[in-house]
Amino acid sequence: MEKEPRSNLEDIAYRKIRSAILARALRPGARLAEPALAGMTGMSRTPVRAALRRLAAEGLVTITPNQGAVVSAPSAKDIRDAYITREPLEALAARLAAETADENGLLRLKEAAEKEAQTLRDRNLSEYIEANSDFHLTVAGMSDNKPLLAAIQNCLALTNVCLAFFDPFYEVRVEESRSNWEHRLLIEALQARDPFWAEAAMRVHIRSSFAYLDIAKIEREMGAP
Repeated sequence: MEKEPRSNLEDIAYRKIRSAILARALRPGARLAEPALAGMTGMSRTPVRAALRRLAAEGLVTITPNQGAVVSAPSAKDIRDAYITREPLEALAARLAAETADENGLLRLKEAAEKEAQTLRDRNLSEYIEANSDFHLTVAGMSDNKPLLAAIQNCLALTNVCLAFFDPFYEVRVEESRSNWEHRLLIEALQARDPFWAEAAMRVHIRSSFAYLDIAKIEREMGAP
């Protein structure tokens, strides 16, 4: 029997560890010992180590030299700062996108919004985070401003970690999702090519997303700054 290619083993380890984090079986701050993860994934430490590096690049894991890896543990201040920074950046992106919106971009936004709704029905947090990122990065890409896109990508990386650990995802039904409704409202503003409406819709959405978090609970769990 042929051996499984190393890249495939790395992908399997990555998916298994990531799924455990997103299922909240591994909590923020939890130590990620390679031997234990090798046992959990059923493979050697080499693909596990590569998987941890990928998860660190994604922001879900923090690796410290000579200390090993832990599940990332963003503070309440980290999360607050990321949302404060995202608001003006993404509001600007939405305004610029409204001025240059084309049918291809609008179609990608509609597909991302529909995928987001489906992930809520399926209770698939991993796919939800991906769909949410796709939506916001598509708007940023439609702004046709590369520095702005890069800045938004950096902020999204941290807020995606926040979604993974603290978003009340498993408690929300699709018809109750404010985020999905706000995304669809933003699409309407972009379709109307109204930059002021688009900017306002994005500001409301970012503020609403932050308000939806239980920041007091996060401070209790992670420690107030």
